[in-house]
Amino acid sequence: MNLGASILSTLCLTVFSPSVFANDLHEAKAALERRDYESALTLLDKALKTMPNGQAAVYEMRAVTQAHRGRADEALADYDHAVSMTTGEQPDLLRRIAIGVLSALLAHDQEFVRGAAVTALADLGPRGIQSPLNAALKDRSPRVRSLAIQSASRLGLAASLPAVRDAVKDQDASVRLAALATLGLSKAPAVIPIVRQGLRDQDQLAQLVAREALILLKQPESLQPLIAATRDFSPAVRGVAVGILGRLKEPSALPALSLGLHDPDPSVRSFAAGALGDMGSAAGIPELLEAMTDENPYVRNFAAASLGRLRAKEAIPTLWEAVKDPDTLVRLAAAEALVQLGEGQAALIFRELAKDPDYGVRSAAVGAMGRVAPAGAISFALESLDDPAPRVRVAAVQALGKAGGKAAIPYLRRALLDKDPTVRAFAAGHLGALAGEKSSHAS
Repeated sequence: MNLGASILSTLCLTVFSPSVFANDLHEAKAALERRDYESALTLLDKALKTMPNGQAAVYEMRAVTQAHRGRADEALADYDHAVSMTTGEQPDLLRRIAIGVLSALLAHDQEFVRGAAVTALADLGPRGIQSPLNAALKDRSPRVRSLAIQSASRLGLAASLPAVRDAVKDQDASVRLAALATLGLSKAPAVIPIVRQGLRDQDQLAQLVAREALILLKQPESLQPLIAATRDFSPAVRGVAVGILGRLKEPSALPALSLGLHDPDPSVRSFAAGALGDMGSAAGIPELLEAMTDENPYVRNFAAASLGRLRAKEAIPTLWEAVKDPDTLVRLAAAEALVQLGEGQAALIFRELAKDPDYGVRSAAVGAMGRVAPAGAISFALESLDDPAPRVRVAAVQALGKAGGKAAIPYLRRALLDKDPTVRAFAAGHLGALAGEKSSHAS
């Protein structure tokens, strides 16, 4: 063997050595675990050149790395390469990509994007998401921290996360409110002493929410302070008190809610209209029918929604009148209530309002269709995936995620590449959730 051939042979043994490949893969995994994504990507690219026959494992790891870098397009391309080299779809890998995309968005410089990401995180279910959730619970924005607390509640993790328990002492009142409300819903006796701290909070709204939380935790708290708060001089206090009484479904609070429908402040009347629906008592129906003539559209909106939730058949003529209301959102609420009451033809109003010039109305129409008419929501949502307004596309993604099943996965993959980061966030949440379902079924 001449010198040139010997050198070439040595190079080949080095380049394609299994031990070199394994070492690169091990180091890439370590870099990924310490969130050094650039180093991980460099090592994985090197591994691809070192051992062509081991590419499937490399593509899988590189897909996750690209997702954490915020490169959903590259992540999905690597996912497809990995799938083409194995026996078929890998739902667990798709879920890890979704978690990576959301983790990247949680580091976005815009608050509303981080808020969308942490909200979407709750769609994934609890497996594998505690690290990004804990990061969001410590976010610099009070709004993002509050949304993270709500996501922890949806995931059933609130009582077990120290950051949620500590949030009852957060410097921002809105975060404390979210923490107290969430701990109250946790049903965990261990959080009772923490929630009791809220009774001494300097913010009156936090005191009210703490009282509600303690009642939900089966503590012997009196309703009287809540009922008294419905007569407070502050509209904000009156509104929160009315809302709490509705959620507690306490029959003795019905007079206070009825009185709230005649409050001089429209925000309190809106709270009262919604609270009567939460209460679940048919005794509130006559008051709600009267509220359908309120001068304020928000009050009419909440009244219509409550009549639908109460299955108030006697409200059907009034609701059909309301679908001609000058306010588009009142028309939408009335149509949704009518569908809940068995008037299926009212769903046609959703299609009409999906063409409204106001993107908020279009978004609400897609959301309403997804809630009350899921059978028709899929085609409806698909038509809205190309809407120029990101908020409408978000509503379409959510409808697909909730009603589309595994048939929605290709469309959610497409939405994961949307130019708007909030659309990508919700696409990741629902894509990861559906992939997680497939993964659990497979196991």
